[in-house]
Amino acid sequence: MQAHLSIREARLQAARGRKQKALPAVVLTVQKLASMVSAYNVAEAQLQKAEISAAVAKHEYQRLERLYRDQQNVSQKAVQSAQGIYRTDNVDVHLARENASVASEAVLQDWGPVITKWIKHKTGQIQRALHRQDVLIEMTLPTDVSFAAPAEVEFRLPTGGRAYARLVSPFPQVDPRVQGVGYLYVTRARAGLAPGFNLIAHFGIGALRSGVIVPSNAVVWWHGKAWAYVAKGADCFVRQKVATEIRTSDGWFMVRSFKPGSSVVTQDAQQILAVELTAAPSQGKTQREKH
Repeated sequence: MQAHLSIREARLQAARGRKQKALPAVVLTVQKLASMVSAYNVAEAQLQKAEISAAVAKHEYQRLERLYRDQQNVSQKAVQSAQGIYRTDNVDVHLARENASVASEAVLQDWGPVITKWIKHKTGQIQRALHRQDVLIEMTLPTDVSFAAPAEVEFRLPTGGRAYARLVSPFPQVDPRVQGVGYLYVTRARAGLAPGFNLIAHFGIGALRSGVIVPSNAVVWWHGKAWAYVAKGADCFVRQKVATEIRTSDGWFMVRSFKPGSSVVTQDAQQILAVELTAAPSQGKTQREKH
């Protein structure tokens, strides 16, 4: 058979993997977040201004009060006036602090504790998110699952690439289309991650298991199922079913059926399938499927 086909083989290497999950996700718009950041920054600036005014008023009141006690030509009216200004400025500080607290609480309720911390500390993370250098993504975890939100998830982009996003925090907002608990992830901005775009998050759960990775170029599809040809000697191949539950970046992770060290056909596997399906059983040198 190999004389007529350009068959190439690859030896399967031992690998470790986890069971895979796929959950819905959506790219978030940051317009509302930007408005909330602006509101918080204004409130914080007003608080700082009020605190400075109150500190100056306090110093002046204390200075005049000392002079008055020492009878150094300061009237009681001047002391009372300074005291009134000081008290008024303290009221302004209280109101400004309340406004800053309300602005902070609004961010906390909508975006969670980590984003709130980013804003308060004016970190580079919040600047990258606001300037669309980074993208914020919500993933929804069903309420009936027994595993926690993963630290990292993978997204397969419509452009054909992949993006990896890390967990930021629980996400207080609820996607009305999906029942569950939201979690916020962040990744670098790239084509295919426009605001409002729906994605599927992929990640592994459970304990690591030993197995092999059957490469993508070894897989052929027939009757809606995936198969690969395992070499069983010179010019002899057995078609074995490939389980597609655990997808990797370069193939499918298999726990059973395929063993490390086995050789699989990685070129012209489709032609071998055609030979198998058209040749009489006594003439073909491929063997029938093995589960």
